[in-house]
Amino acid sequence: MSLPAVVTFWLYLIFLIPSIIFCIFCLYYFLTDSRFRKALYNHVFVVILFFTLFYELTDIIWFIYYSHTGIVLSTTPMFCLIWIYVDYSGYVTILLLMSWAAIERHILIFHQNCMTTLMKRFLFHYLPLIVFSIYPFIFYFVVFFVMPCDVPFNYKKQRCGHGFCLFNNTLVGIWDSIADYIVPAFITIILSIALIIRVWYIKYRNGQRFQWKRYKKMTVQLISISFLYFVLYLPFLILNTAYTAGLSTDIGFDFFGTSADLSYLIILFIPFMCTISSPELRRKFQKITRTCRRSKRVVDPAPLPVYHLRRDRVVKRTSSIH
Repeated sequence: MSLPAVVTFWLYLIFLIPSIIFCIFCLYYFLTDSRFRKALYNHVFVVILFFTLFYELTDIIWFIYYSHTGIVLSTTPMFCLIWIYVDYSGYVTILLLMSWAAIERHILIFHQNCMTTLMKRFLFHYLPLIVFSIYPFIFYFVVFFVMPCDVPFNYKKQRCGHGFCLFNNTLVGIWDSIADYIVPAFITIILSIALIIRVWYIKYRNGQRFQWKRYKKMTVQLISISFLYFVLYLPFLILNTAYTAGLSTDIGFDFFGTSADLSYLIILFIPFMCTISSPELRRKFQKITRTCRRSKRVVDPAPLPVYHLRRDRVVKRTSSIH
């Protein structure tokens, strides 16, 4: 059982608009400020924010419309295919990129020799970004547009109920569940926790020789966003793993539907966490808000002494008459 439609509608609508604003704000400074643009650890989050913005302007809006009306935005098979394709491809792309961000943080902090040459940077930095950005769109294109599926479109269900096409082929369903959802999420959560332990252990063992301030930004950036996965995605992940391993769907399936709906809030919260985790972005955002508040302070013009002018004129006229 999923969340009630009215709850889902308002929950997503409240966070959508500020999330889009923060997403554009982060992308603007990541791309225009040379300090952000040149930092290797920011590149993966630039790509994540691009897909987040794309996902919010398409899938989330379509989902909000469905929650409000109870019917899909366009009752056509093509729209249903596009919706299911964007939904699965966009979500899994962000999930895979987050898992790569968790891996890359360990490389950037503890294995800096992997980034010393142009070829190494391509292999260990740019190539994974390209692969994880393209793979989901190729995989789900084959699943939904190439492989045959006899599941009828139901315009009164989320994504037209066409997600069941993934389970027409058992191997495809198992691969999607394990490789696209379970493994990336566990990598993100486990490696994020391992990063904290590893940094703390080296700092404790080496004392001041470990330059913690140098790596604080990239560590906090990852941990803050990984926290979302731990809180909002872990319940869904555990049940999804159990069902894949053979647990009966009669157990906890109502909670599974609710956790599935809540897991999409991760997408909406990513721009907020990107801003909060970066001191520079926080200061820039605070500067913008202070400027906006000052611009709203409209100073009323001082009234002209019309009465005194008129009175003087009256006095002059009366004196001229006399």
